[in-house]
Amino acid sequence: MKTTRQKTDLVPVKQALDGFEKLFVSVIPETKQDHVWAEPQLFFLPFCVPQDAERFRTIRIEETIRDGDQVKQRVFKVNPDPDFGLPGPFELEVMIVIFQIADEYMAIHGEVPIRLSLGSFRSFLKRMGRPMTGKYADILKQALKRLAATTCVSEGFFYSKPRDLYVIKSFQFITAAYIAGEDDHNGGRFDTTAIEFHDFIRENLNSKFRTLIDFAFIRSLKKGISKSLSLHLLYRFYKEGKSTWTADYVWIANRLGLKLQTDLRRAKDQLRDALNELKATGFLEEWEWLPNWRIRFQAGYACVQQHKERVERQDAWLQHQQKEAKQLTLFPPRTVREAQRLAAFDPLAAICAEYAVNGWTSAVSLKAKSKGLTQDALKAEAIQRGHCLRTGDTPAGQVRHSARPCHPEVRHSASQR
Repeated sequence: MKTTRQKTDLVPVKQALDGFEKLFVSVIPETKQDHVWAEPQLFFLPFCVPQDAERFRTIRIEETIRDGDQVKQRVFKVNPDPDFGLPGPFELEVMIVIFQIADEYMAIHGEVPIRLSLGSFRSFLKRMGRPMTGKYADILKQALKRLAATTCVSEGFFYSKPRDLYVIKSFQFITAAYIAGEDDHNGGRFDTTAIEFHDFIRENLNSKFRTLIDFAFIRSLKKGISKSLSLHLLYRFYKEGKSTWTADYVWIANRLGLKLQTDLRRAKDQLRDALNELKATGFLEEWEWLPNWRIRFQAGYACVQQHKERVERQDAWLQHQQKEAKQLTLFPPRTVREAQRLAAFDPLAAICAEYAVNGWTSAVSLKAKSKGLTQDALKAEAIQRGHCLRTGDTPAGQVRHSARPCHPEVRHSASQR
């Protein structure tokens, strides 16, 4: 029998969820789920990379955004430890368990301590659904050391709730790991396993700037890409305000820390297993590759159920995302080639993008002079990088509201805004 499925928006939230959930009411599982309140931001930035990523490379993403009438560049970098490399899917689960323990402590004592005890390895691994064996104990030790050794640098990406600003500073998820049984380098050994959060993380937790993570669902996923992508999709559906979301491959690959593919067939192969898994679990109803390296995702019943739970529990991260969406407009990389240039640490990428959008303003001219560039030289550099400029100068102080790509087949996508 032929059935017709309707599409619905996710706003207003209650109305949309009620309507969309009715489509799948007969198949929503009734199993009890683990829910963890966690500081959200390192789950939505390329901190824990999937298995197929190069674990010893530096991660860097750079975006151009409009904040009111200003155009800004924001950068996020992750520097791997030369011995341990970047965190991966196992470390992502370790992070969630650490947040789970912190949430339980906070529920009793009111705030997260400077040094948080993690309990025994046996209890920690049990939370992860792993057996207490020598193998997993060693993997857990390495994971804690890897998390403590990985350094992030944020310029406009990481938000501090109590300070109400986007920090420009290097930081870590945890600044210290004390592992039971290991040498304390002071003539003894640590009795218990404990960690210390970076101040940014702990302050946000204590300010209840948190998101709700369905840990049972994350644990059930086998593919590293699936774990990270599901978290992104959940919030992008919300920000888009619909049960569908269309994204550029470049944006997805950069946010997940994937190796950027230049062949479309390889890009599809890279995501295929994860997308199939998310569809099999009911998180995605469908997905479709579109022209210009874009992908359209449609939410499934499991995604809608998780979204409903977050809204009902007044998820602070959702509220922040909603506020940010009204303030910031993202100009994503327009082509794979342009993204590769940014990934190659192009020192003039930022000023060329700003010049293409704003023209020769006083702020742009000062930055250009600091780099030894005249207006003609900067114009030539911008054109070389694929920016299409208007004839003549933009009057100082007047902001141009779009920068068109020079090739008609390349389009700007508003899907990540």
